[in-house]
Amino acid sequence: MDYELFLLSNVGVNSLGEMIERFTTEYANKKASLSCNDEEIVIGSELFSMALEIEDISDIAFVRNHYNLDVNICIRIQLFGNTFYQGLELLFKIIGRLIRHIDGNLLFLEDGSAQLLRIETGQLIVNNALDQYQTKYLTTSLLSLLDCPYIEKELSN
Repeated sequence: MDYELFLLSNVGVNSLGEMIERFTTEYANKKASLSCNDEEIVIGSELFSMALEIEDISDIAFVRNHYNLDVNICIRIQLFGNTFYQGLELLFKIIGRLIRHIDGNLLFLEDGSAQLLRIETGQLIVNNALDQYQTKYLTTSLLSLLDCPYIEKELSN
């Protein structure tokens, strides 16, 4: 399953990549990999891969225009099918840590368009207009891994 996490952050992409690699290693109890090139920073684990975009800012421009949300970082996430739920739990723990370390906007999209989570003006909003598949995995227990208060509201796609 593919996701995108957009952030507004004053933390540089290299520092952010190292931070996510550290969080991943800590929560998974296994060393995550970190590799960099001119286009992206990739963090890998047994459960997912994350790629922080360095060069391609077209997704950021789209989010700013389509979702009317100021962001400056795009992280593409791929969860692996055979460990989907474990990967999702780890991902939500990491997102929760990021929320506490990055004091800015956040948008978490499924398949490039379905808003699942959004932080705007300091308020975490969880989409309550989900399809039947999203309802199965975006549970209260999964949301509790964010360790952050939230409100539920319909978020448009």
